[in-house]
Amino acid sequence: MHDKQIRILEDMFQTITESESPDRTLDHLVRMIAERLQVDVCSVYVYNPMENRLTLQATVGLSPESVGAIQMEVDEGLTGLAIEQMKPVFVIDPKSHPRFKYYAQSGEENYRTFLGLPLIYHRKILGVLVVQTVSEDRIREADIPVFANIASQISATVAYTDLITNSARQDDIVPALRPGTTPHLVHPRGESVSERVGRGYAHYLTEYIDFDQIHCTGAELPESEIERVETAFKEAAAQIRRVTRQSKGVTEQDTAIIDAHLMFLEDPNLKRKIVSRIKGGRCAEYALKLVIMEYVEMFRSIEDAYLSERAADVLDIGQRILGHLRGIGDEPDQAFKRPTVIVASDISPVDLLAIRQPNLKGIALARGGRTSHTVILANSLEIPIIVGVDELLDTVRQNDYLILDGASGFIFVNPDQPIREEYDLRQVENRKALRKLDAIRDLPATTLDGATIRMGANIGLLSDIALVNKYGADHIGLYRTEFPFLLRKSFPTEAEQVALYTRMLERAGGRVVTIRTFDVGGDKFLSYMDYPKEANPFLGWRSIRISLELEDEFRTQIRSILRASAFGKLNILFPMISSIEEIRQVIDLVAQEKKNLEGQGIAHDPAIYLGIMIEVPGAVPILDRLLKYVDFVSVGTNDLIQYLLAVDRNNKKVAARYNALHPSVIATIRQIVRVCREKGKPVSICGEAAATFENLLLYVGMGADRVSMTPSSIPLAKQFIRNIRFADARAALETVSEMEDAASIAAYLARYK
Repeated sequence: MHDKQIRILEDMFQTITESESPDRTLDHLVRMIAERLQVDVCSVYVYNPMENRLTLQATVGLSPESVGAIQMEVDEGLTGLAIEQMKPVFVIDPKSHPRFKYYAQSGEENYRTFLGLPLIYHRKILGVLVVQTVSEDRIREADIPVFANIASQISATVAYTDLITNSARQDDIVPALRPGTTPHLVHPRGESVSERVGRGYAHYLTEYIDFDQIHCTGAELPESEIERVETAFKEAAAQIRRVTRQSKGVTEQDTAIIDAHLMFLEDPNLKRKIVSRIKGGRCAEYALKLVIMEYVEMFRSIEDAYLSERAADVLDIGQRILGHLRGIGDEPDQAFKRPTVIVASDISPVDLLAIRQPNLKGIALARGGRTSHTVILANSLEIPIIVGVDELLDTVRQNDYLILDGASGFIFVNPDQPIREEYDLRQVENRKALRKLDAIRDLPATTLDGATIRMGANIGLLSDIALVNKYGADHIGLYRTEFPFLLRKSFPTEAEQVALYTRMLERAGGRVVTIRTFDVGGDKFLSYMDYPKEANPFLGWRSIRISLELEDEFRTQIRSILRASAFGKLNILFPMISSIEEIRQVIDLVAQEKKNLEGQGIAHDPAIYLGIMIEVPGAVPILDRLLKYVDFVSVGTNDLIQYLLAVDRNNKKVAARYNALHPSVIATIRQIVRVCREKGKPVSICGEAAATFENLLLYVGMGADRVSMTPSSIPLAKQFIRNIRFADARAALETVSEMEDAASIAAYLARYK
């Protein structure tokens, strides 16, 4: 049964997409669960809080006539008992139970087991998932965590199905939309990487639209699509001419390039080919994509270097036309004048920093992974973000009004009033919940049996100190120094860095600050550095490898941190260490810079702590030797998981394989913690994995001294730690260490949520 769970979770939202209508979604879900888990009955009962009543909404196994007909008060039946007790109800021979309630013609009396699981989402009771079997031994008590995990995963689905179904039926409600837009009843969904909700008007970043995200293959009205193409071509040409007139200092060479673009736009063959594809049943965007990519491939195949490079020009023109098809047109002033949600194929951390402003309310990306640095930065900046959204560019238009639910990954496009009101209510509930968490903000993260874990915050900007204070972090477990470098045109000087790190200490209010030396490469690039073109940048020239080659810049940063250490408690953390040779080089550089400062009489902390990030699996077997040179260790879970499992964390194709509960990941982190404790060196678990309750439980059980995460994740993580026992966490760790797959581990740990 455990082996099938992961497939259910992967198929769940695909089932929604494939449903014929919102009304049929639950029917598809119960059928899928019954088939995958081989149970005889799977039913969903929906709860009506106004009447305190449960109604059978969908079923496989019971009589179809029972749907809508079976209703019960919460104090009736075994199904109601699951709501009353707010926990799973498992009964063998349910007919003999005093709460059994018989419904004629339902066929329920034929089943020998009953398992009811409450469906709860955002502390809201939605209903009950019920599974039943003919055989008494088909469901065992040990299987309850599996079904509980399934129930928790589908709760959001039930919530949204209910919203969409209700909104579709409320024809008397007029949505508050901009003129010319209509509410969508099919909503795109991406990967949930944020707990936040964002609202605003869609704004495409033209330069970040990629053709490989265009999939809309059908067109019901070819004449309308052809008209759209004609208009887009005219607008693109007019835009180029307008920009040319407004530009100063245009050279003769620039004029020739612009003329070449215009000639291509005005080529009748180009437009004719696109129109032909539309008449063949393609939508305008997809027809454009097919034709442009034909031209691109043709130019790339030419051996002449000059002509081969024209492929980039063709692609640029195609993307310009695509922008006008999407309704983008000219780029408006970069200052957003209303709540805005950025829509793009992908953006880098640099781009995010460049567009950060008060009216940026959310980001929706067609690509990206849950631990990409863009996601990490967005969460740090408290900007709602959803990544890996299939058909995003086919579904969302410029100026559509969007609601992004980071917890579920759903994007509501031009939602009607019931959905908007539901999110208004949830916003109020979330504020109330945060106020309750304020009561423990300054309390330690101590388990019920006395084990204390220090809570650190991961930050990237000086302004993030406000979040550290807001959410009650004990210390700053990771200050990513590369983020302040990203928008600059050159490396900051020593004086600038000293001033920055000193201000960080001042604002930290006496907290220890761990500064990580700049970690660039991978998906973080400085515009003023010349990077080699690499097929696998995450495995190439990045992080400490760059620092050791750019020795002058690295020395400047080390010296700056040492000088700032005179004003407060600083630690230095070196990323991506993979060998003894690297850490020896680093230690030598630090020692030399200390000696230089002493010779000049410049104040610094001579006993400053030095630490390493364990992100490369090759560092784990030699950790006992690495620890001879350093004072502490930070486990960089984001990269460590990526390297351990050979999974590109930004590649949606393999995103499902990126799993912090993989047995190898758990065993590796446990080994790191064990070695550090044996050697008496503090160890911190750092990264997004540390904010997840299942992982956090295991890290507590391992005996980690501290954890470090996005500041906004700290209150719930602290509350979780304060409500568990170290002994239980240790026992859970021992149990899952014997399990063979991540699905089984997740199902087992679900009981601790």
